[in-house]
Amino acid sequence: MSTPRLPVVQGLILLLLVELGLTAVSDTEWVQYKAKYNKKYGGRDGYHRALYEQRAPMVQHNNRLFSQGKVGFKMEINQFSDTDQSVLFRYRSSIPPPLEPSTTYGMNYGTTYGIDVNFKSYDQITGGVDWRQYGYISEVGNQGTQCLSCWAFSTSGVLEAHLAKKNKKLVPLSPQHLVDCVPYPNNGCSGGWVSVAFKYMMKKGIATKESYPYEPKARDCLWNSTNSAGTLTDYVTLSSYDEKELAEVVYNVGPVAVSIDHLHEEFDQYFGGILSIPACRSSRTDLTHSVLVVGFGTHPKWGDYWLIKNSYGIEWGENGYFKLARNANNMCGVASLPQYPIVG
Repeated sequence: MSTPRLPVVQGLILLLLVELGLTAVSDTEWVQYKAKYNKKYGGRDGYHRALYEQRAPMVQHNNRLFSQGKVGFKMEINQFSDTDQSVLFRYRSSIPPPLEPSTTYGMNYGTTYGIDVNFKSYDQITGGVDWRQYGYISEVGNQGTQCLSCWAFSTSGVLEAHLAKKNKKLVPLSPQHLVDCVPYPNNGCSGGWVSVAFKYMMKKGIATKESYPYEPKARDCLWNSTNSAGTLTDYVTLSSYDEKELAEVVYNVGPVAVSIDHLHEEFDQYFGGILSIPACRSSRTDLTHSVLVVGFGTHPKWGDYWLIKNSYGIEWGENGYFKLARNANNMCGVASLPQYPIVG
């Protein structure tokens, strides 16, 4: 197989950076990077090095702006600095988002779903919330750079959080079980949707993380439904694309699984602060990555943000979490497909 060519635009950017003297990536630095992340490319070393050399000056430039107070987030070289995530996600385009019934959230929520909720409307919420402080959120997992299993991490994460809230005990659940066993239209390491996994767990349940540990690959299904560690009776999909409604749910009910448009270099290289990506899209057809909203708050300078658990490991972002601009025109589609389980 011939070495892939960089896209034309990327190639032009790289040439410009060379002219400006901003690609000072030494052979030693490149060797150290590959060793740190155990990278092996075969005959494609030059392709991946070119991507890395494009990312390095971009990270440096962003961080200069951050130090000058011109942007609200930091970036860092990491495990994604040598890859083009959009190549992997071309496979997910064959898995369209499932149609979901409309759900209205409001004052009658507790009556409708049999859950005791001391409801506060958005106007009554004077601060934020961080569900990690209550012990309902498990450790950050790492899906790997070649397995599109984010949907399994956000699904297992949101169910375990709601079960922990109900039972006052956190039992980490198995994303690998979902990767191996949830049927089409989900497709293991090639992508999937939270609601499809919810429907599977309503019938089959889910294993504990300890009993069915994660590997960044799809395997044969090894699940015995008699050993289920958790299940759900129903699930809710918010359909209003309304960040205020989402905030009400996160505050009153608990963590929510959301999907976002993440195919941007700012997201790949994020290291901390409040992420804002002008080119982010919000249509459901543009959602490429599932994550878990565990809270929200407000920064004194950069404004409102969502607190979100990712599945890239603890070395990415803020110990595996990121803050995304909130009340910023549905940034990256965070309010386009919010979903959470009913465990009562």
